[in-house]
Amino acid sequence: MRLMVHQRPRGTRAFYRSLDEHRYKVHRRLQSAVGFEKTSGLRVLEIGCGCGSEAECFARAGAHYTAVDLTNAAVSITQRRFQLAKLKGRFVQGDAENLPFADGSFDLVYSHGVLHHTPDTPRTIREVHRVLSPGGRAVIMVYYRDSFNYLVNLGLVRRFRAHLLRTELGIKLARTIWREPEEELRRHAELIRQDPGSYLEMQNMLNRNTDGPDNPLSQAFSKASAQRMFWQFRDVKTEVMFWNPNWLPGVGKLLPHSIEDRLASRWGWHLWIYAQKRHLEFTRPTEIPCPAHSGINNEQVLSEALVS
Repeated sequence: MRLMVHQRPRGTRAFYRSLDEHRYKVHRRLQSAVGFEKTSGLRVLEIGCGCGSEAECFARAGAHYTAVDLTNAAVSITQRRFQLAKLKGRFVQGDAENLPFADGSFDLVYSHGVLHHTPDTPRTIREVHRVLSPGGRAVIMVYYRDSFNYLVNLGLVRRFRAHLLRTELGIKLARTIWREPEEELRRHAELIRQDPGSYLEMQNMLNRNTDGPDNPLSQAFSKASAQRMFWQFRDVKTEVMFWNPNWLPGVGKLLPHSIEDRLASRWGWHLWIYAQKRHLEFTRPTEIPCPAHSGINNEQVLSEALVS
């Protein structure tokens, strides 16, 4: 399937169609998890637009769509998709840790598999909060630390594979077991030869075995750490999704979707976070403590005080 996607000329209708078919076959619950049908008329910001699969879904649902991405390549290829489909959108190259938008600019901020690659993810969440309007919603997916992939696949299986990749026979065996491109396996083997101790450090196992061997940074979060990052929000909810059948070589692809979904709900790799920015509400006077000799006009403070 991966080769089929890349056989299409980039920037064509066939390329985008093939990409979407592959994406939503692998991520079966993604579209329902986002809820595109509820975004009509909303000002939507997507952080990290990739090739624009969700971008098109938002636009076709009637959202006023804006994309921001660190790379010009992603911005350009998503913009090209919109041109072909005759859809309206805004496309900006920018940094998630310093979003180039005014406070309260959006009703929904969405990001799938992006913010765990930033050095300061908590800062990006503060930026999400800043650009949301009061009552606006965040829908964010990051990697889940308490997952099968992190605890078993990266913690044990990939370490075993690293030892296999030290020999030519091991590379061929690994390709047979995990069905990964030989080019990527050889790149892993090269990194292991350069510094085997560093490669086996858990942070580097996470970096190099999630989004390619040369991926500079990945992070994984627990539900508790996600709750702490979203402390400014209300109604913070989490849901675990996505099971990769390749984590169980030989038997993984034989599992019915019902079993996959049960595994994903407990041991999945994707932690979805749904949160709402607080509405501004006038507080009751008794809730605002004010020292008697502070020099502050109590009546003025109480009449103007807002909590978010």
